Amino acid sequence: MKKVLPLMIVALLIPSAALAKGPKPGKGPVVGSHGKAKVLYVLKGKLSGYSAYDSSTSTNGSITIDVRRANRHGRALKGMQLVFQGEVTSDTRITLGDGVSAIADNDRGLVKVRAPREPKSMSGSDLAAILTTLAVRQVVDQGPAS
Repeated sequence: MKKVLPLMIVALLIPSAALAKGPKPGKGPVVGSHGKAKVLYVLKGKLSGYSAYDSSTSTNGSITIDVRRANRHGRALKGMQLVFQGEVTSDTRITLGDGVSAIADNDRGLVKVRAPREPKSMSGSDLAAILTTLAVRQVVDQGPAS
């Protein structure tokens, strides 16, 4: 009996010592937040007022889109005209469709902008005010309306 008692005490102390160490680094609950999730707003419609990024003067360009359709994130923007003044940067990808040599006024196309996800209850004008201050990620010209 005298030998069993110290073994029982040691057996009870081992789990408590293991728990006292705490979680391993990189494991366990996440402390803090990384901010709002970013989503891609895809806006489809008629393009106009395109000016490209000027690399010689480092001047950003601009583009205007009359939104006819949008993905679910930009649904509130249907029927609005958005002007991305100075938001076409050197990082903006410009994609021209088959047979298109330049972006012309009233061409069909789409504009992609990456931004924080906003609540569905936000009005279209508030969402437009946020998006038009962010850099355009991609402009796709699909050619003239047929």
